[in-house]
Amino acid sequence: MEKEKEEPLFEKGEVLYYQGKECRVIAEYDRTVCVEFSGYPFAGEEEEFPHPRVILLKNEVQRSA
Repeated sequence: MEKEKEEPLFEKGEVLYYQGKECRVIAEYDRTVCVEFSGYPFAGEEEEFPHPRVILLKNEVQRSA
């Protein structure tokens, strides 16, 4: 039996926020989304945000208002 593909929740390039930082969607997977931070690197926050692109759970990101 074929697994039904879920409708995407996010569009490629959509602006999201994670921990108050703006990011853009690169790719979406079943339970996660790959994002790239805008304005990276963040001065003084290199340990909290060591990479410009990260994979996050969908419930960890917020849409822009």
